[in-house]
Amino acid sequence: MHTLKIALKPIMAGLVLLPVIATAHSSHNPVDDIAKYDQTVIKRQVEFKQSQQTEEKIQNLQDQISALESKMLTLRNLMASDYPHIKEKMSKYKFDYMESVDDTLVQLKKVLTQTDTLLNQ
Repeated sequence: MHTLKIALKPIMAGLVLLPVIATAHSSHNPVDDIAKYDQTVIKRQVEFKQSQQTEEKIQNLQDQISALESKMLTLRNLMASDYPHIKEKMSKYKFDYMESVDDTLVQLKKVLTQTDTLLNQ
């Protein structure tokens, strides 16, 4: 049984890392995705002004936050691949940009949850 576990470890590691490797080497353009997220937010902001019902407005805000979250993740991944100095150890400001983006995403998600809780009271 112990030998089986040892033999499966490289396979499991490969299965875990495969999506990361595939994403990093895909031919798809993250800049196009960022533009798409921007267009989604702009469209939803126009629609928000025209919405009459509260439920529509809530869904609209959720869509905007989702698009912004996706944009932040795409920007984070793009920065990580293009600019290796964004890690604290290589930054002249001793600032970890990646950690800051991650923290911002967590904060954004929390704001959305709090807003949803408030509106559902």
